[in-house]
Amino acid sequence: MAEYRNRVGQAYGLTTFASIDPRFVDEVQAYIDGLPLGPESPLARLEQLHLSRIQIFRELVDQGGGHEVDVLEAPQLVFTSSFDGDLDRYLDAICDRVPEADTWWGHCTGYPGRSDKAAFRAWIRAHRLDAQLFASAYPDATVQDVRSALALRERIVAFAAETQGLDAAALQQRFLAELA
Repeated sequence: MAEYRNRVGQAYGLTTFASIDPRFVDEVQAYIDGLPLGPESPLARLEQLHLSRIQIFRELVDQGGGHEVDVLEAPQLVFTSSFDGDLDRYLDAICDRVPEADTWWGHCTGYPGRSDKAAFRAWIRAHRLDAQLFASAYPDATVQDVRSALALRERIVAFAAETQGLDAAALQQRFLAELA
């Protein structure tokens, strides 16, 4: 049942909370803050990843007002991501391609490391929360589908710019040669 709640279409949503040893929270925060973004991000190596976020929660704030700030007993490393396919396949990909994961999770209570994939998967599952609300911009599209659509859009925009002023016959001929 939990697997179903964490899905929209073919996309899976993963959220984990793990207690960080308070002695290392500033070090972990500095590491997260220094991670490269975009194509240089270590998570960009995961071809099935739609999006991800790594952050630290030190307290919980009532957004509606009326309650005091709840300071957590231990800071929490919160990892969220949405990706294509199966959870175990995704976790194995993290083990294989993202050694940096040992740095951001390395000071979390009981973290086994990535070298034992079964232990890593079990630890992630033990720290996973089921999604109460999970949205996917393209629930039936894989990351590869989205990338292909964006590449096609770029080709069409370039085609439109390059063919300004062509008569109908020349436009049709060029369209069939380049885009059909």
